[in-house]
Amino acid sequence: MPSYPPRSPEPSTLQRAAANALQSRSVKVERLDGYLFRTYRLTTGKGFFYILRCRPSHSVRLLRHEEDRLETEASALQLLNTRIEGFSARLIEYHSTTIPIGSRYLISGPFGGAVLADVESSLSRQAFANTDRSLGQYVRSVSAVTGTTFGPIRQAPGIGSQSWARVFASMLESIMRDGEDALLNLPYDSMRDMVRRHRVSLDQITQPRLVLLELSVDENVVVDVKNNRVTGLLDYSTALWGDPYLSDCWYKPTASFAEGFGKLPNGDADERIRQYLYVLYHSLLAVVRHSYRPSEDSDDLDARRDLTTAIRQLTALVR
Repeated sequence: MPSYPPRSPEPSTLQRAAANALQSRSVKVERLDGYLFRTYRLTTGKGFFYILRCRPSHSVRLLRHEEDRLETEASALQLLNTRIEGFSARLIEYHSTTIPIGSRYLISGPFGGAVLADVESSLSRQAFANTDRSLGQYVRSVSAVTGTTFGPIRQAPGIGSQSWARVFASMLESIMRDGEDALLNLPYDSMRDMVRRHRVSLDQITQPRLVLLELSVDENVVVDVKNNRVTGLLDYSTALWGDPYLSDCWYKPTASFAEGFGKLPNGDADERIRQYLYVLYHSLLAVVRHSYRPSEDSDDLDARRDLTTAIRQLTALVR
């Protein structure tokens, strides 16, 4: 089992690590809420900020696919900086050991603008729609980055597959095993059957593209409030090579987002099948995640309804 720090790193320890990495004598460290991994905003006197992210405490239950998020984010940032000209965020530092703050961590940035969650309440309806449209354009630019095999972003010999159906089935299986470990009563056999039945539709995706599975929460989006333009994302830890329409921003997309991206994913029958499979994935993930980390201000009823609907629709869509 991985070892987790028993408590949050000391502020003085974080400041020293941040100051060394950013080569700045004065760094303000602020803990941000709303993130699975502990996340801190690092502010210098230069008008922008950086992010330091480290593992959660040992009391936080992680799903199987969440264990390697720091390593994945480090790889994703390095890749994006080589493949997208002028990409905003860089990997400033990544420590794969628990030295010097008591946890593995990374620092990324710089970020210019404001976190959308901090300014959303002050935006007009039109400003928010413009921001959503800009997010769609941003996601489109990320999904234009292509790979050679489907699967983890950190590719190595023997890792990855030429079959999107095989990789998607493996991803879904990982979440189902987490659900089984938690003794959740869910239709696991039906879900496995859905993927087997519709693997031909999945394998029509032949070009691996960069996907950020979880990106659409407002705490993740950085926006320039002067022109409602998305300037970056704070978290790239859910990156993989796959079908861009698996991203959670397509779970329940707004019209503005779809307009910015350029195409809705529900054209022909195979696209509709894939989209129901992706709804199945995200709704199952929400149900299992709620079991592992219950939230006081939400429940999993909507996700369970979406899961039931996806299974019913996939059962009806016989190839």
